[in-house]
Amino acid sequence: MKVAIVGAGISGLTVAYRLQQAGVEVVMLEREAVAGGKIRSSSQNGLTFDWGPNGFLSNAPDTLKLVEDLGLTSELEPASDAAKHRFIWRNGALHKLPGTPPAAIASKLLTPFQKIRALLEYFVPAKQPETESVFDFAARRFGRAVAETFIAPMVIGITSGDARATSLDALFPRMRGMEQSKGSLLKAMIAAQRRAKKTGVKPPSSRLTSFKQGGIQRLTDRLQELLGSSLRLGVTVSKLEPLNHGYRVFSSAGMLTVDAVILATPAFVSANLIESSNLELALELRGIPYANVRVFGLTFNLSDVPASLEGFGFLATRNQGIRILGCLYTSTLFPAQTSNNQVFLRVICGGSTDPEFTDLSSETALEIVKHDLQKTLGITVPPLLVQEARWNKGIPQYTLSHPTRLSRIQTLLEQAQGLYLAGNAYRGVGVNDCIREAEKTVKQILAQPREQEKVLA
Repeated sequence: MKVAIVGAGISGLTVAYRLQQAGVEVVMLEREAVAGGKIRSSSQNGLTFDWGPNGFLSNAPDTLKLVEDLGLTSELEPASDAAKHRFIWRNGALHKLPGTPPAAIASKLLTPFQKIRALLEYFVPAKQPETESVFDFAARRFGRAVAETFIAPMVIGITSGDARATSLDALFPRMRGMEQSKGSLLKAMIAAQRRAKKTGVKPPSSRLTSFKQGGIQRLTDRLQELLGSSLRLGVTVSKLEPLNHGYRVFSSAGMLTVDAVILATPAFVSANLIESSNLELALELRGIPYANVRVFGLTFNLSDVPASLEGFGFLATRNQGIRILGCLYTSTLFPAQTSNNQVFLRVICGGSTDPEFTDLSSETALEIVKHDLQKTLGITVPPLLVQEARWNKGIPQYTLSHPTRLSRIQTLLEQAQGLYLAGNAYRGVGVNDCIREAEKTVKQILAQPREQEKVLA
């Protein structure tokens, strides 16, 4: 069996590595000069700047197993204990986000009436599943204040998107499941706590985790190293041509005939590759929107930052007087990624609510960032070092139509034998999601009978 994988992000790399482990002949094609996709880290003056994701959550068994198989477990670096403290910019000040329902009730972010409304979620009847945004779901169950104060910024932190336009079932299917199984999210949480107390089995801890050296790119670098000559960089694929059994892959390095193809590229890129042979599927893929995102890495002397940085960072809801989406305290999270006595901040800008931000000049964008950091953290001096990454069409957006679109895509894929899709455009935008779905794709491929076996049968 010979398989072509187009796109060497974390999804494609994981599929390639697992298939190679299973004895499948793999050819991986990546148009960029480096592998990793949005996972990229660079070092300068002792600072590690993550261009995209800055780690993964440690409660995902597929990711931890992959790290173990790659021999990287000893290199993991969990975020500092301060990471449990998260903040939100609202009403002209930074407020600590509550980590539990009791803490939310004690929070000054809600009025007494809004707190009572939130507690009434326990009695709000479950609703039959229907098309519903994350914001509307939260407002229906906990009240509009909770949706605006806590849920909207949470969606910004995950997808740089708008909670009002994001599908609950696509982004947070577990929330829907909690409502359907227990009738209430509060009831589901209480039941989980009782179960854990009775069995003595606590859910796995969830902490942001990276690597001691090289940032999150250490993961993709190791995968690239083990794939060896199977990975061909700087090769642009132009189109796929289906055969009776398999596909022809046309690329800048020539034509390749394979039994199966995995497109681990952004949905709009995959659409271009199959448009000539599968227009219906291409149109569905092209219908998945993406948000533009811009990331700045800024360094300051510790003495020049008056605000406390004992925390993960802060998110900002819209219409609160600042334009940035949030700021991560990298030097607090991962001290090994920062030089001594320096503060290293990672600022996220743009997103689906501010798509024009990525079009600004570097000078204009930086001035906005500096203004917002002065307002939120009191920083008045210019940064010692500035690093920048611009991602046009950087993060897929799971709109209200996403679940039904996925259903149609799945039906079309079943008709296009030997074609598979992988990546963050479908069932989760995070590193853990990509690895989990990549593992499922590998199982699907390995479960398919070989052509020789079909003939013998």
